[in-house]
Formats: sequence, structure tokens, C-alpha cells
Amino acid sequence: MTAGPAARFAASRRTWEPIDWWRLEARAWQEAPAVRRVIAVFAPTSVFRELAVHSGRNPAVTVLLLVWNLVGLGAPVVGAALLLGWVFGRADVAAVGAAGFAFAAGAVVAGAGLVTTGRDAGRVDAGSAHAIGWVHVLAAGAALIAAILAVVQNEAEGAGGVAFIAADLVVGALYFVIFRRKPTDGSERWKRTVDRLAAAVSALDEDTRARILADLGDAIDELETAGRIPESLAADARQTPPGMLGARFAPRGA
Repeated sequence: MTAGPAARFAASRRTWEPIDWWRLEARAWQEAPAVRRVIAVFAPTSVFRELAVHSGRNPAVTVLLLVWNLVGLGAPVVGAALLLGWVFGRADVAAVGAAGFAFAAGAVVAGAGLVTTGRDAGRVDAGSAHAIGWVHVLAAGAALIAAILAVVQNEAEGAGGVAFIAADLVVGALYFVIFRRKPTDGSERWKRTVDRLAAAVSALDEDTRARILADLGDAIDELETAGRIPESLAADARQTPPGMLGARFAPRGA
């Protein structure tokens, strides 16, 4: 019988490092993109790409989402930069209108994020949401002060841009209002992710699930037989819930 991808990976290793448990999972679950996506949430950045690849999402959609998110984070910075010339005296007129256009783009993207994720704010990492909020609040706050000063001094081009800058400031502030930190955020997020992983594994058809678990079992047998892991570790690995080998034996914070 042909060995599965996990067993082949185990056989190819001459030594076994904790991080290899993540790589083993990435190969074992390659037929189950939904499972891989959940495991990627746990994974260290060094193996995230191995888990995220072949996740079942159209590559074009992935690129578009990346560009969309970059616009959301970059537009406020660009908007603030457009006012720097006036702030530092290198321009006689502040490009408030152009800056407002950039901030409007950022507000649209960030606002869309609020609409799509705010409905289930409890599943969003508050720290990540606050990082987005800080980008918008700091950039828009500084730009708004500069824009108002320029308007007051009649040195603003496109004074209406002030409204768009203010709108982006409000959107950024909402990220702190909607996504609030709670003392139990870490433990609750961990439990939700573990539950999602179990649900993704359970959703697989029986043949696929059995084939993947058998492949993982063969991989563990290979590692134990070759002496790359001790018998006690192999026994623990066999008792580990599906998809949790990396999280158990090489946790991200370790």
C-alpha cells in the first residue's frame, strides 16, 4: 500500500524537531482545506504558509483580499503624508481634498471590515482589531488637526476633504468600541478554535477522515521505529486529538 503524505514526510526526516509536528499536520490534512485553515490559526509564522497553501480559496480571490486589506491600512498613511508638505512648510497649500480621498478609501475598507466581522466580534482577536484601529486613529487624528488648521488659515485645497478624514477617524475609533478586550479573551479564543477544529474534522466524510488518521498513525509509527521520537512521545501523539499535534508538542508561545 502506498504511504500517505504524512508517513512519507516522517520517513524523509533524519532528525525530528518540535516544529516538524506542524509540518506533519500540514501534509496529513492536505485533502482537508477547512481543517488546514483552522490549524493555521494555531501555527507559528514559520509554518503558516505550509498550512495556508492549498486552503481551497481561489488564488485570485486571495490576491484581491490582500490588495483590499493593504488599501485599508495604507490609504490613511498616504492621506496623512499628503499633508506633510504643508505642515513642514514645503507647500503653500495643504492638499486636504486629495488627503480626504485617501482617507475615504481607508474608511470604506475599514468600515466594511466592521460590518463583516462586527456581527461576531467575540470571535475576532481584539489585539489585531485594535492594531487596525490605531493606524486609522493616529493617521486621521493627526491629519484632521492639520487639515482644520489649513482651512482656518485659508491654505486648504479641497476643504471638503475634512469630512472624509473625520469619517476615517470615527471608523478607527469604532474598532476599539466594538472589539473590546476581556480578561478571558485568550482562553475563550483558544476554546473556540479547538471547537472549530473538531467540527472541521467531523465534517469530513468517513473515508477521508479514516485515511488521514491512518496516515498520521503510520507517520508516528515510522518516527518511533526509526528512533526519532521516544516510545512515550509516540504514545502521547497517538492520544492527541486530530489536528492538535503541533499545538500540543510545539505550542506557538514556546
